[in-house]
Amino acid sequence: MNADVPGLLGAVPGPAPATAGLLRVPAEPVWPEEPSWASFGRWRPRELRAVTCPGGKLALVGQCFATDAEIRRDFRRALENDRLAEVTRWPGSYLAVVIRPGDVTAFADLAGQYPLYFHTTPERTVLGTRARVTARAAGLPMEPDVTALAAEMFCPGVPLPTGNRSVYRGLGRLAGGQAIRAGRDGRCRTWTYETLAPDRDRSPADAALALRVALENAVGARAAQPLTADFSGGFDSTSIAFLAARYRDEPLPVFTYHHPDAPADDLAHAERYLRFDRRLRSTVVTGTPSSLSYQGLDTATATDLPDPGAVTQIRTRLRLRHVAAEGGGVHLGGEGADALLVAAPGYLGDLAKEGALRRLGRECRQLAKQRRVAPARVLARSAELSMTSLGRALRLLAKRFERPSERDIEWLDAIAWWPAPGTETTWLSPSMRLGLAELARAGAGELAPPDGAGVGDRMAVAEVRASGAVQRQLDERARPWGVWPQAPFLDNDVIRACLSLPAHRRADPTTTKPLLRRALSGLVPDVVFSRNTKGNYTGEDYKGIRLASAELSARVARTRLADLGVIEPAKVKTVFSRAEAGLQAPFPALNRLLAADVWLRGLERGEV
Repeated sequence: MNADVPGLLGAVPGPAPATAGLLRVPAEPVWPEEPSWASFGRWRPRELRAVTCPGGKLALVGQCFATDAEIRRDFRRALENDRLAEVTRWPGSYLAVVIRPGDVTAFADLAGQYPLYFHTTPERTVLGTRARVTARAAGLPMEPDVTALAAEMFCPGVPLPTGNRSVYRGLGRLAGGQAIRAGRDGRCRTWTYETLAPDRDRSPADAALALRVALENAVGARAAQPLTADFSGGFDSTSIAFLAARYRDEPLPVFTYHHPDAPADDLAHAERYLRFDRRLRSTVVTGTPSSLSYQGLDTATATDLPDPGAVTQIRTRLRLRHVAAEGGGVHLGGEGADALLVAAPGYLGDLAKEGALRRLGRECRQLAKQRRVAPARVLARSAELSMTSLGRALRLLAKRFERPSERDIEWLDAIAWWPAPGTETTWLSPSMRLGLAELARAGAGELAPPDGAGVGDRMAVAEVRASGAVQRQLDERARPWGVWPQAPFLDNDVIRACLSLPAHRRADPTTTKPLLRRALSGLVPDVVFSRNTKGNYTGEDYKGIRLASAELSARVARTRLADLGVIEPAKVKTVFSRAEAGLQAPFPALNRLLAADVWLRGLERGEV
């Protein structure tokens, strides 16, 4: 285990499992008088905060920006009124663990940046913030949950009845917006404490004001710390950097990544925007052939969970090295903004279902023109989606796994409950295809979206959770550099402000991220919102995969995923020849597969 990565470990009832043999770093009680929870590893300042009040104890893990006095006062009131979910209302993004004489209750942040892992038996429940440590403390074998792993690889964003299963066999996971209560009587239950269903009466003006306040608070709360920021020239990180500069007298170091052999259309925009605030001091991080995607996977650091970012880990290290040279500390980025502010095309089905036919027709024509498809096809997909329940969508997914086809995904496939799988379904072994199909059919009879949530709303929540996972993995990779990446868009209050507005009210085919434009009017230069392109890094993917094709083919040929019955390697290898020829390739699916392979190898070597 990386000694730089800290964690908590606890048990109900009784003291925490002995850490001898579990860790290579010292552990100590979170509260001297409470033996049931131990802390280990190197925590950043105020990353772990512990409070004791009459009737209970509280541990906060992550980024909580309430003062000590506010936490103590509000926690005391939550205990007195038995309204423990009130501990999730402070600004920031954090896991909250409440210990009372009779039970332990924990609440994960809304994005899932700070999950909790658990294993329950009639005798005790073991809980922890690090998956592998928790599994070992619970006495579980260091083996993957093959079905859960395959579901993460091939069904991202799909609500499947895997419950709280993690990728470690027998280990549960508390995901974003979920809570767990473990009693000293042996009973344990999990639930969703906040569904993030939209408020149908919310106006765009109210949501924009709430977002403005939440973002100003989120950035302002971090401004007193040593600070750096991304500055890609896009809406998100650029806006955060401009907001941060307003709180500072000294220059704010900002970083723009650029690869001269595969430009992503970011640098020119970033350089133009820098002229609007002299407090921004820019560094251009220049990519090299060795920093292209898919390079150096044999040297990739194993992480606690599979990390699709492993395929760009050299580029990530390059960026972190430059940030660390500026002193490290808190580094702001724009992760999460796309999930919150760009309505997934499935919102068109919501418009059709609500009978907003005039607007539906107008926006179908606009989107069809942008994507160069026939408007009738967009309208037909939208109408079909409006009549497709979540259960029916899961049954159709099951059929796709049973009858896989080598088809390229097109934009129209995004008008759905989730992004449809493409040619990657052919990589699966016959037994795993049937297993995932059975899982999807089981979900068809069990699962339903929260009341009041449409297709676009459900997809937004799923994308926020995916962003939380990306940020969590970046956090882990950044620790050795003394850098703390933080994403203000993933703060709980920012998420609530955005998702309180139904997805179809956040959508406008003629305007990119209209809610953000409205919220930051007067705070961020208008020119930032004039950009009509988005940085595209697929050029680095194609160049990188050509350079690493032989190495990747050899890796896939001996992957543990084949031994576990997940994939057929020969099917996967076809993606390399397609990419070398410049044809469309399912890079996200390939990245998830390679992430699982790196994780499995690290698991076998005891590295994670």
